[in-house]
Amino acid sequence: MTFESNKLDIEFKKLNSNDIDQIEKDWLILQSNSNCHFFLTWDWFGAWLRQVTGSFYLLSASIEGHLVALAVIVENKRKIMGLYPIKQWWLNRTGNEEYDQCWIEYNDFLLDKKYESEVRASLVTFLAQQNGWDEFILGMTSPNVEQQFEQLSSQKYYLIQDSGYQINLTEIVNSYLTDVLSRNTRQKINQTQRLLEKQGDVKFNVLILLNEKIDSLSYIIKFHSKRWAGTPTPSGFTNPIFYQTINEQVQSDKMEIAKLSLNEEPIGYLINYLYKERVYFYLSALDGKFSGKIKLGMYLHVLAVEYYRKRGSIVYDFLAGKSLYKQSLSHQSYLQNMCCYVKDNPILIVENLGRKLKKKIKEEN
Repeated sequence: MTFESNKLDIEFKKLNSNDIDQIEKDWLILQSNSNCHFFLTWDWFGAWLRQVTGSFYLLSASIEGHLVALAVIVENKRKIMGLYPIKQWWLNRTGNEEYDQCWIEYNDFLLDKKYESEVRASLVTFLAQQNGWDEFILGMTSPNVEQQFEQLSSQKYYLIQDSGYQINLTEIVNSYLTDVLSRNTRQKINQTQRLLEKQGDVKFNVLILLNEKIDSLSYIIKFHSKRWAGTPTPSGFTNPIFYQTINEQVQSDKMEIAKLSLNEEPIGYLINYLYKERVYFYLSALDGKFSGKIKLGMYLHVLAVEYYRKRGSIVYDFLAGKSLYKQSLSHQSYLQNMCCYVKDNPILIVENLGRKLKKKIKEEN
């Protein structure tokens, strides 16, 4: 089947949580023919979508009855200076922090790999012609995908510009420690191992069985909630929507939990997602009682990287975030952005110019 734009049938309809089961069936079929990252698989996205209350739009495209694209768009509103109402369309997000704390990366339409670029371009053209939005928010996503959304509008600004970090495990010849990490980082890891072993028996394992993963959640919630308590970004586990999403995702065999124990007591966890030989690190939960010389998270990552390399994974992805530990533990970086495309509305254009001016003054100072 060849791509002909005049044969592409695009549907845009308002749905709600009562339609989730049918969406799941279609999503799983298309997912099996897609090159998508894990965040657009039903294991992640479906667990999140089941928490969304209210209505949303389902964007779909077919060629001669063959489904080639799916996406969810949620409408939100904001006001300029508290007066002028602005309609926003969010791709696979809601614009509501309570829901979006379940952070999506590599965002895009879910696309049939045979027609990826062509169908994406047609869907962007379709969305550009819709009158229901003033701002269209895309992200987090790669610059390659972002570039293909440029037809939405000539006006654009960034909500977030960030970097992600990863390790290409196929490039490791001897060991992760010697082939990727700097001497300084190796010293920190070796020191951590020595200090932990002085305190007793150190054990690392990866939890794959459902009952083991469920049992670990109470420790993960305790460690994570304590670490982020009182900060501007409290633990997602204090948010019922985040908690329910993780609780559903744990049922998936694509979620695995790396565990570090000292004298049979858990002291650290990593929640990782596995998809198409790629490991996505999502969050860590560490016992906060250890001194600064014990780099618990870094040590746990080193053990996890070697474990997954030996299992045949090809990439260990730390995802977005310019944390020093991610930079120290990786050897490749990439961009992930969240951008807002703005319709040719005089008020929005003036607001965007003011935003650019403010940014320029801040950079000069």
